[in-house]
Amino acid sequence: MKVRQGVFEAVCAHVRESYPKECCGILLAEAADLLRVTAALRAENADQAHPESAYVLGHRAHIEAVRQEAASKARIAGYYHSHPHGPAVPSGRDGELALEGAVYLIVGLRSHKSQVRAWRLEEGGWVSEPLEVCA
Repeated sequence: MKVRQGVFEAVCAHVRESYPKECCGILLAEAADLLRVTAALRAENADQAHPESAYVLGHRAHIEAVRQEAASKARIAGYYHSHPHGPAVPSGRDGELALEGAVYLIVGLRSHKSQVRAWRLEEGGWVSEPLEVCA
């Protein structure tokens, strides 16, 4: 997955602003190249019970993503969320919420050091995806 520098910075800013709660959002790409992320939509973390350790993607962001898909050639490429107290590795709950085949960008903040990794849920489990930040 390739992520534009500005999008990468926007996702990391969202993570910092949301700390110590988890944040989440949607990654958009051009229809011709779903592995080149060109925009990110912030979403509300709708998990009101455990926002420090879990997330549920708010529906408003999905509605906006569908609007953008209808109005242009943008497509949902995947999703992002943070692990404010852990590594950038999918959790058991991430696996329960994930859509098979979608790419998930996870930002871990273990010991306040950020780590960003991309993952895809396949039939056999999570697979690490190469991640490149580009112009």
